Amino acid sequence: MALSKEQEKWLQEIGSNAENFANVPEELSTEEFWKAAVQQDGYALEYVPEALITEALCLVAVQQAGGALKFVPEALRTKAVCRLAAVQNDGWLLKNVPEALKTEALCLAAVQQNGYALQFVPEALKTEAVCLAALIEDDRARKYIPKDLKAKVEEAFKNAFTSEAFCLAAVQKDFMAFKYVPDAMRTEAVCHAAEALCIAAVQKDYMAFKHVPDAMRTEAVCHAAEAVCLAAVQNSNKYDRVIANLPEAAKTEAVCLAAVQKNGDVLEYVPEAMKTEAVCLTAVQQDGWALKFVPDALKTEALCIEAVKKCGSVLQFVPEAMKTEAVCLAALIEDDRAQEYIPESLKTSVDAAFKNAFTTGELCLARVQQSGSALRHVPEEFKTEALCLAAVQQNGHLLKYVPEEMKTEAICIEAVRHGLSINFSTWRTPSEWHLVPSELQGKVVAALDLSGSHPWLR
Repeated sequence: MALSKEQEKWLQEIGSNAENFANVPEELSTEEFWKAAVQQDGYALEYVPEALITEALCLVAVQQAGGALKFVPEALRTKAVCRLAAVQNDGWLLKNVPEALKTEALCLAAVQQNGYALQFVPEALKTEAVCLAALIEDDRARKYIPKDLKAKVEEAFKNAFTSEAFCLAAVQKDFMAFKYVPDAMRTEAVCHAAEALCIAAVQKDYMAFKHVPDAMRTEAVCHAAEAVCLAAVQNSNKYDRVIANLPEAAKTEAVCLAAVQKNGDVLEYVPEAMKTEAVCLTAVQQDGWALKFVPDALKTEALCIEAVKKCGSVLQFVPEAMKTEAVCLAALIEDDRAQEYIPESLKTSVDAAFKNAFTTGELCLARVQQSGSALRHVPEEFKTEALCLAAVQQNGHLLKYVPEEMKTEAICIEAVRHGLSINFSTWRTPSEWHLVPSELQGKVVAALDLSGSHPWLR
């Protein structure tokens, strides 16, 4: 009997969301409707009225989705239904097959599809053939092989890789199998197939690179991994710390440099061998706190100055030999709290230099250009629009030190662009929007097109 228009409409509207079958009106619930439903989505079997569930319907359901086996009533879990689910769909579903129906043939077919399903094979059926098939499909099955069979299975597994055809088939299925291929069998065809699979794997997920056998880390594979990792780092935001999760071997200098350009603090996750002068300098220029992770051998006076200009308190990580007057002065200008890390022998000269650093307009501008935080120490008579603009272009939060009469539209726009908090106030990040004069707020919102992303500023 054909489906009614109403039944066809229901099936079309439900689509691939099986949960919607729970709401099928009783007048539409016919044998024909449910056959069409499980053909569309095998998991719809969960909602078929008990009186309408037949072996034939269950066969259709598990053929469409092997996982539907869990909704097949025990009495209908026949050999045909179970074999179709566990073999043609997913060997893992062997766990849902009744013990009485698990034959060696069924188990063999299941582990050939998913070797890890060996854990669901009854001990009496773990023959050498079944265990070998499981191990070939997935080497993680090794832990489920009975102790008394391990030696035989391992020997058989080793001997299986003695033909090029077998080795080629193995690596075409899983590049990880390459590590078991003997040198004599690593022919051009086998290596080419393995390399192609490795490249495809790392392009799909950079984490796959950590599973690539050393022998398969060819120039092409490494290049593909670097490209994917580089893209992952470049496309992340500064708080994602993608590099922390990258395989160590994929952390090339280019990837590490891109990562610290986003967030200098991730220098913590850069391998020591990749902490080059360029990477470390870039890291501290982005976030002075990264100095904590710079090797002492690379902590030059120039690098330390760059770090303390961004964060004065990192003076605590500057080696004593590098705590020159210039480094200490730069740290003190950025953050008063750096005072406690200045050597006693330098405190007098640094204090004097600090006092003399803001005695003219030219000196004040030079200090602000060196470190925007110096605006806090600039006497009011030396604060100009140019000087204040230079400060907020480095750190938008410094708008609070800009005199009201100098808060121009340009300065306020630059402050917002460079970190002025304009979100809702929280205990961690209070809003600083009030620092923008009310008469300029509308102009800043319009200039930066903030109304869409920050509707509360409209």
